[in-house]
Amino acid sequence: MRMTATIDSTGAVDLDTAGQTSRETYPSVADARRAVMATAMTLAEQTIEDTQLHIEDPSGSRTLLVAPDGTSRQEAVAPPVETVATVEPAETAEPEPVPAVEPATSVPVESAAPVAAATEEDQAPAALAAAVAPAPNPFLGGRPSTVRAAAEPETAGSRRESLPSFVDRPEVDAPAQRGWRGALNQLGLSLVPSAAELSQRQDEAVVSAHWAGPRTIAVLNPKGGAGKTPTVICLAAVFARLSGGGVLAWDNNNSLGSLGWRTFDAGHEACVVDLLGRTEHFMTSDARVGDLSGYVHHQPADRYDVLRSDDRSGDQERHMVTGDEVDRLHAVAAKYYRAIVMDSGNTERGANWQAMIRHADQVVIPVKSVDDAAEGASRVLAALHTGDTHAQELARNAVMVVLCCEPGHQKTKAKELATEFAPYARAVVTVPYDRALVEGRVRFSAMTPATRRAWLRAGAAVREGL
Repeated sequence: MRMTATIDSTGAVDLDTAGQTSRETYPSVADARRAVMATAMTLAEQTIEDTQLHIEDPSGSRTLLVAPDGTSRQEAVAPPVETVATVEPAETAEPEPVPAVEPATSVPVESAAPVAAATEEDQAPAALAAAVAPAPNPFLGGRPSTVRAAAEPETAGSRRESLPSFVDRPEVDAPAQRGWRGALNQLGLSLVPSAAELSQRQDEAVVSAHWAGPRTIAVLNPKGGAGKTPTVICLAAVFARLSGGGVLAWDNNNSLGSLGWRTFDAGHEACVVDLLGRTEHFMTSDARVGDLSGYVHHQPADRYDVLRSDDRSGDQERHMVTGDEVDRLHAVAAKYYRAIVMDSGNTERGANWQAMIRHADQVVIPVKSVDDAAEGASRVLAALHTGDTHAQELARNAVMVVLCCEPGHQKTKAKELATEFAPYARAVVTVPYDRALVEGRVRFSAMTPATRRAWLRAGAAVREGL
């Protein structure tokens, strides 16, 4: 098998393994060399054949053959055979024998004697093979490489104490499933996940873990168009997809809420007003969870339910939900759902807003990458910090979600806002620009992988505070 590694002066590595490419970053060129060498040794050990490793770094380029037993050597290059002009010999002269060309031999890298005044870069071939001590290796999922590690003697007692469990194998430790590692594992290898894949698995494990009792997540920003509705939808989808359902997205908006517009209907037009007329029934022992399907709108792909606000238009007067009615609705929601994600609406002095804050276990404050949305986020966070004990705790535990509203904002305006809000919230997550979030119905599967990964990180940050 052939591997090609290109290392730049910053320690970044572009690795090509059997046509599968990846990029990793290390603190130094030397660390990058060690990681690449350890990866080559692991591949050779698992494929039981030599790995041809070609490395290009600031010191030059070289090609090594890494054997399954952990040894390595420079790949031999046959010396050029010089062409000698043919001279017609004299009749009496005996032709001189042509000396045989000695076959090229492989020179072990370990035997190369370093020059006394050589720098680290000059000693690259020796460092590649010699500096493979057991150390964290991001190419091998951040775990220590055990290739060629000296075995320490163990007593019978220590062996018994260190025996592994054969059933306790957490999913985060499973072999790689993505990238070139996952592709090679399909061929029968067992490479561990990259640092990026391992991080994603850890966030998935955090989000999928159930908690005791229902939890309410309030998504707040008094500014309209600040990103509340996409945030409610995406957090509900993340929790429902990974934790097995039981998630309600609730539009607690007394103005014209858009949660119902940006999600799919369930073949009926029921909203919060219709459920208010049945809250007493749903609190009885005769009520069934299946009966709720006529009052909420299930999202088949993303597996959560939506409780719409009163978005009726025309001559019919819109119902303004009171604080007491929020209490009644929340009692029903907490009975039938384990996670309740509430869209605050825009009226922070309204009774329905204040009731939502009382029920909240966690607040998420979305802010689009524009100044007026940032101002709304700043004011609501300041109001929580100056509120009662419960509100102050919500503020200290708040998660900020910065949504890029332009393609170029991730490295400019969004980064600036994330830096400014970081001292005032427990966590700040930036979501890249994605057309699937801009308009129309929001479907989690329609977003780019980078956007879905950002929402997973946001969900994990929220879960860590519940």
